Amino acid sequence: MKRCLITTFASIAITALALTKSEILFMSANNITPIKRLEKDDLNTSSVTVLNFFDLPESEFKKLLERRAKNRLTFLSIVKSALTENVDYCTLPVRGRSSKPLPTLLKGGGEVVCQLLGLTPRIVIDHSDDESVTARCELLDETQQICSVGFGARAFSMDSGNGSLNKSIKMAVKSAYLDAVIRAGALSSLFTLDLDDQVDTKTVELISSAQCKQLEQLIQNHQVNGTRFLQWLSKFSQSKNYPAITQFDQLPLCLFNSVLEKIPAFANTAN
Repeated sequence: MKRCLITTFASIAITALALTKSEILFMSANNITPIKRLEKDDLNTSSVTVLNFFDLPESEFKKLLERRAKNRLTFLSIVKSALTENVDYCTLPVRGRSSKPLPTLLKGGGEVVCQLLGLTPRIVIDHSDDESVTARCELLDETQQICSVGFGARAFSMDSGNGSLNKSIKMAVKSAYLDAVIRAGALSSLFTLDLDDQVDTKTVELISSAQCKQLEQLIQNHQVNGTRFLQWLSKFSQSKNYPAITQFDQLPLCLFNSVLEKIPAFANTAN
């Protein structure tokens, strides 16, 4: 019996030695599973986890930075072409600034950027008391991971008599949202946040008399209810952080094209 077992083990050993030149066999009672042999060259090419970005080999580090730089330029180009001036962003005059400021990113523009990046906002009210409200916006990717965080605050006194609490909350949320969008896309070189509390209404350029006549003519052609449309126009102007409107010639010039596009939606409401 011992001689039989010795012979069997010797046979297995000889078989295993014969296979070491190509592969190693893992043997069990029921099957034999081949395992790829680790060659000497594999030790030199095996991947090593890099714990720090700056620990990459110089060639890989350079390629990575060049790729990110090119991708950023491509992204900025796409953002510029996807956004519409005076709809997704606009340039607001600011007190005490002689040079032309960066365009202000509006909520519609922020939504376009989020669609491009595949991000979804999650809003949290961080703080609220009798005087102010602070909101936080987290932008989540498809796997629900937080990619960017933005913050916004608003004093209730800024909106007293004009929607008050509701508007203050909405403005704080919007500021947090746009802050998160600009951070996510690294868009601070293109856009700034809403400067609604810094707009100098005395320097806002209004539509010309010819443009006012064009607006009134379109309202007449589409049989639009003038009173109803003017009420909407006033709210639309305030939503863009401009003063309320009581007559058509008070419409800011930067909103003119957007308003013209909205007129058909009010068609046949005159009666």
